[in-house]
Amino acid sequence: MKLVWIALITVVLSVDCMSLNLGVGTNYQQLTDADAKAARELAIEFTRGFVRTTDLAPLIKDHFAKDFIQRYTKAKSKDVSAHSWKLYFVPGLEYNSRILTEAGAEDWLRFYTAANNFLFFGTMSAIKNSRSGAHISAAQLYPPAVIKLLNTNPTLSNMIVRKGSSKPVGSVAEMQKVTAILEQAVSLMRQQTEGHAPLNINEQELIRAMQEDEFFSPIVKTADDQFFALPQGTQIVFINTPILFRLMLVKANNNRWEILWADPYTDG
Repeated sequence: MKLVWIALITVVLSVDCMSLNLGVGTNYQQLTDADAKAARELAIEFTRGFVRTTDLAPLIKDHFAKDFIQRYTKAKSKDVSAHSWKLYFVPGLEYNSRILTEAGAEDWLRFYTAANNFLFFGTMSAIKNSRSGAHISAAQLYPPAVIKLLNTNPTLSNMIVRKGSSKPVGSVAEMQKVTAILEQAVSLMRQQTEGHAPLNINEQELIRAMQEDEFFSPIVKTADDQFFALPQGTQIVFINTPILFRLMLVKANNNRWEILWADPYTDG
C-alpha cells in the first residue's frame, strides 16, 4: 500500500518541498501498546474529522496542543540563520523569516489553516482520481476557477505548478492577502461539493490499514535542540494518515496525546 500513497504524493506534491526540521533524533525505543493504540486512534479521528468537515479549524480546537502555533514560530525564529530568510511552510508556499516575529498568532493560525485546507482538497482529488485509474496533472487537481483565482496573486500563482522562481510571502500584509485568497478558494471548492464529504471512506478498511500497514506505523523520536520549544528529550510521535497528512504528536500533562503539527506528507 505504501507505493500507492507515494504515487499520490508525487502527483499532489509536484512542487518543491522539504520536511519540517527543527531538531529531532531517532529514538529506537518502542511505544507501549497503549500509546501506539492512542496514536492510531488520534490519527483515525483526524482523518474522519477532516474528511467530514473539510476544515482543519475544529480539529485544531479539539485535538491540537493549545499553543502549537506559538511553539512553531518561536522554534523557527531560533532556527533561522543569516542565510535562511526564505523558509518552507507547506508544499509550494514559502515565507520571509521576518514574518515569524512580525505576524501575530492569529495571523499565523489563519495562514496555517487556510494553506492546509487548500492542500487537503488537492489530496482528495488525487485519491479519487487514483481510484478511477485516471492520470491527471497537478493543475487538474483543482477547478479552473480556483487556478484562475490563485493566478491573481504572484505568490500563489506558483503554488500548484512551478512557473519560475518562487516568490515567498514577504510581509504581514502579504500573508493576510494570501490567506484570504486561499480561504476564498476553499469556499469555492466546498460549494462544488454541495455540503457532501469529498471522499467516501470505509471506516473498517481505514482502521485495518492504520493497524496493519507499515506506512501508518508510529515513529518515535526525541526532541533535541529545543524542538518546537519543547524540553530536550521530549518524546515525539510521527504518524501518517490515509489522507496524506503526517501528524506530529506529543503527550500533554494529562497523559493525552495531542497534535503538535500536521501537514502534507513529503517523505521527509
